[in-house]
Amino acid sequence: MTTTTTTRAAGIFAVSALLLTGCTGGQSKEEACTQLNSELQDASAELTDSVSNMATDPEGAVEALETFQDSFSETVDGISNAEIKELGENTEAALGDYIEATSDSVEDPANADSEALTDAVENFQEQTNAFNEACGS
Repeated sequence: MTTTTTTRAAGIFAVSALLLTGCTGGQSKEEACTQLNSELQDASAELTDSVSNMATDPEGAVEALETFQDSFSETVDGISNAEIKELGENTEAALGDYIEATSDSVEDPANADSEALTDAVENFQEQTNAFNEACGS
């Protein structure tokens, strides 16, 4: 084998080993929590600003929530720890319900279903609390 071939083979072996480790080694609970928590922290300030502007820019607030949901969904899809992935998926579903109820209220404020919105907010809070409890956040 030439040096180039040996180097190339070693590189392929190293990449293959990393890929296999990712597939078979699994993700620790701590790694999964860190991954999701990082996403939540990154979006927190933007969400707070957007939601606080709900009265003056409701469409913008809903749009910010939808952008966050897309990003959060991608993060949850990348989680391989079963326990944290399930909590992430539950939070993702609750977020979807919250966005739907909020969007409905923005589109038709005269007929806003305040009970549905309250239920959606409470469910989202319950799901994020479950995540925080599991991750010690």
